[in-house]
Amino acid sequence: MGVLSYAGGLGLITLLVYIMVIGRDLIVPFLIAVVIWYLINILSDTYHKIRIGTWQLPKAVSYGASLLTIGGALNFLIGMINHNILEVKKAAPLYQENFTRLTAKLYQMIGIEQEPSFNEIISQINLTTFATDVAGTLASLVGSASLILIYVLFLMLEQKYFTGKLERLVEGSPLKNTVFEIIDHISTDVKTYLGVKTFVSALTGGACYLVLIAVGVNNASFWAFVIFLLNFIPTVGSMLAVLFPALLSLVQFDSFTPFFIVITALVAIQVTMGNILEPKMMGSSLNLSPLVVMLSLALWGSIWGIAGMFLSVPFTVILMIIFAQFPKTKPIAILLSQDGNIKPRDAVMTAD
Repeated sequence: MGVLSYAGGLGLITLLVYIMVIGRDLIVPFLIAVVIWYLINILSDTYHKIRIGTWQLPKAVSYGASLLTIGGALNFLIGMINHNILEVKKAAPLYQENFTRLTAKLYQMIGIEQEPSFNEIISQINLTTFATDVAGTLASLVGSASLILIYVLFLMLEQKYFTGKLERLVEGSPLKNTVFEIIDHISTDVKTYLGVKTFVSALTGGACYLVLIAVGVNNASFWAFVIFLLNFIPTVGSMLAVLFPALLSLVQFDSFTPFFIVITALVAIQVTMGNILEPKMMGSSLNLSPLVVMLSLALWGSIWGIAGMFLSVPFTVILMIIFAQFPKTKPIAILLSQDGNIKPRDAVMTAD
C-alpha cells in the first residue's frame, strides 16, 4: 500500500505540473488577478486603520481609496514606461557611439591592435533567450489585460461569500477550526513577506534613484522602478537590478568612471538592504531554506517564466505551511524549512 500511495502521489504531482504548463495562458492571468485583488484588500485594511481621534475611516471609503490608489499607480507606471521607451529609442544612436568609443579605449589599454566592429561585438552577446522570455511575458500580460480585469472584478464581487462557502464545505468536520487556522497562518506569512519585501524594495529603488540622479544616468525613475520590481525575484533579481543600470551608464557616457560609481554604489545598496535590513525585518517568519528558495525560483520560473519567478517565494511558503499540518507530508515541510523547526497545528496532527 505504501508503494502504491507514493506512486499515486507522484502521478498526481506530475499531472498538476502538466496542467500548470499547458494551462499557463489561463492560470497566470488569474494568479496576477489574485495578487492585485489581494493588494487591494491589504491597502484597504491599511486605510481602514487610519484614526483621527476616535474617528476611523469607513470600510467602504477605505476600499474605494485603495482602488483609486492602485488604479492611479498603474496608470502612472504605464505612462512612465511608454515615455522612457521613447527616450531610449531617441538616445540609441548616442549609446552606440559611446559604446564604440569605450571599446576602442579598452582595446588600446589591453593592447589589441585590430578592433572588432560593433556588430561583431554584439553578435557575441547572446541575450536572445532572456529577451524573448521578457517580451513574451509582457505581450502575454498586455494581451490578457482585459481577462485580468474581469478576474479582479469577479473576485471583488465574490469575496464576501468566501468565508460562508468555506464554512459550509467544512461544516461538521473535526478539522473545521484547523482549516481556518491554516488559512490565517498562510495569510499572515504571505502578508509579512509582501509587506517587508515591498518596503525594502521601495527603499532600495529610492536609494538607487538618488545614485542614478547624482551620476546623471538617463531615465533614472524608470530604472528605479525596474530595480523595485526585480527585487521581488530572489537573488537573480538583485543581480539584474545592478547590471541593467550599470550597463546603461557604460554606454551613455564616454568614460568608465560613471560605470564604476554606479555599479559600486548599487552593489553596496543591494548588500545592505538584502543582507542586513531585510533579514532583520523578516526575522524567522518565513523560515525557508536559501537553497529551497533558489530551487523554487528555478522550478516556478521554468513552469511560468518571469511571472513564476515573482511568485516562487509566496508559493513555497504556502506549500510549506500546508505540508507542515499533516504527518505524511511533514518531512517535506522540514526539508523546505531553514532550521527544521516546524510547528503544525495540534488539531491536524491528532486527527485520523
